[in-house]
Amino acid sequence: MATYSVMAAVGIVAVFVVALILCMRREQNWVRQLFLMIASLLGLLGGAKLFGAISYATHLYQRGEAITITRIFTESGIVFYGGLLGYFLTFWILSKFFLPKRRIGRDIVAVTVPLFHGFARIGCYLGRDYNDFGEVVWHPCCYGVQMHGNAFCSHFWDDRLPVQLFESAFNFLLFAVLLIVFLREKKEERRGRMVYWYLIAYATFRFIIEFFRGDAVRGGFGVLSFSQVVSILILEGVVVFLLLKKFGVLKPLPIDPYDPGVDYYRLGKPKPVQEPVVFYEGDPDKKEDPSPKDTK
Repeated sequence: MATYSVMAAVGIVAVFVVALILCMRREQNWVRQLFLMIASLLGLLGGAKLFGAISYATHLYQRGEAITITRIFTESGIVFYGGLLGYFLTFWILSKFFLPKRRIGRDIVAVTVPLFHGFARIGCYLGRDYNDFGEVVWHPCCYGVQMHGNAFCSHFWDDRLPVQLFESAFNFLLFAVLLIVFLREKKEERRGRMVYWYLIAYATFRFIIEFFRGDAVRGGFGVLSFSQVVSILILEGVVVFLLLKKFGVLKPLPIDPYDPGVDYYRLGKPKPVQEPVVFYEGDPDKKEDPSPKDTK
């Protein structure tokens, strides 16, 4: 879909521009940050395809059709949740080895993800084509429950509820909120939490919006769709992870003393003070006696 590709490209450019600005605001190594974000795209593609295959397998199982490895990987599409988790996981691992300010770097990733997703969902809504008869041909990502006779939905294609636009608006709003929190946060020990807040907010919203998507091809488990099951698992995983950190089972990241926002007094270290520059008058090569004696 040309429209989806274009909007996704716009989203990627916007992400890297914002990430560059945030790196400069937090004195982050922007070369390493952007390089790791680009490298993490491999995890995004792999995760999106893997989750697409799993969700399509559940769809075939519900319909009682044969499930083969070749079929589920050739006929399945991609799933955002898989790309999201693959992207986060890849960046998380790479940042442990190549990024000095890991907390800030991970926060920047969490802030910029909903920005990309907002543009991508617009492209998803615009993803359409026409056949030889001039009729609109809907693509797999064009979903939304049909509501014939509804005054609101009649303004949109095929009388469908524009859930993509709702999701896009939510992502832009989430991006704005996370950006404000990121810029206002001054305490170093609170950094690195943007990923948790993003996952909690989006997983909750995605669980609710799934009831209006009408996206049966993605499969599911019982009355819940595949994405709703993933949303529940993400929420449970984040809660368990935070509890383990709170009770000291998982150790927090070490504090970076080179972070300009670090409170040195909290670390038990004196705040570095630049030595004042002293200017001497007279001959600079002449050394004065530090303890001159009185002369008669």
